[in-house]
Amino acid sequence: MTGWKTRPAPSGWFSRLPGDCPVTWTILGANAFTFVFTFMGAGWLLESLVFRTYVFPSAPWSLVTYLLVGSSHPLWLLLGGYMVWIFGGSLERSWGRRDYILFLILTSGTAAIFLWLGSFFTGRATVLAGFWVPLTACVVAWSAINPHERLLLYFVVPIEARWLGILATVLLFFSFPFPLGLFPLAGCGLAWWYARGGRFWLSPGWPSRISLRRRRARIPEDRFTLNPIELVRRWQRKRRFLRLMKQAGLRDLNKH
Repeated sequence: MTGWKTRPAPSGWFSRLPGDCPVTWTILGANAFTFVFTFMGAGWLLESLVFRTYVFPSAPWSLVTYLLVGSSHPLWLLLGGYMVWIFGGSLERSWGRRDYILFLILTSGTAAIFLWLGSFFTGRATVLAGFWVPLTACVVAWSAINPHERLLLYFVVPIEARWLGILATVLLFFSFPFPLGLFPLAGCGLAWWYARGGRFWLSPGWPSRISLRRRRARIPEDRFTLNPIELVRRWQRKRRFLRLMKQAGLRDLNKH
């Protein structure tokens, strides 16, 4: 009998990091390390990892390696890294490492290839470095799975996940000179397709895989978390439970 086999829990210090998402932590660690490397004046050693539209055919590995090179302001590196940990970590826990890594490779590579095509047709060169493109893909994918989930934008403004996905796409569009911003949106489209069921088309034997996922033990509801999405979910569930209990108490009083 063939099928997908469960893997033992990871051991070592990686397994003790919060979120149970080692692939996501690897990306964040690589961005932090390369940022410090660049800050110290050794960024020229990382040039081969950055995606450049004008040298892409001679450096095909840069289609993926650019997401490991941290090059933004440290504040944005921290805020963006936190979002990668939230959305990317959620996808990694839900899909597993294999599907999550495939997702990152496909979306990052697709966005880079289309950006190269756009640069070729428009004659405008550009550079990709950092996790902002794959972060947008993660937000779009998470929003496609949970379109009506309510989040707190900047921890204050309530917004549904579907609008957050659209907002992330718009921000990516304006991150490049016009009209180059249109082309990397292909990665967002692929992320939406992958999250809405496209990943099953890339995984032979997916029915047995789904049954394994359903039998897999879930994280206890009372487990401590710093994820604001999970905190909002728990608060909403608690509020609905208290409302139902209050309504049930009023009905019991009316009977007497």
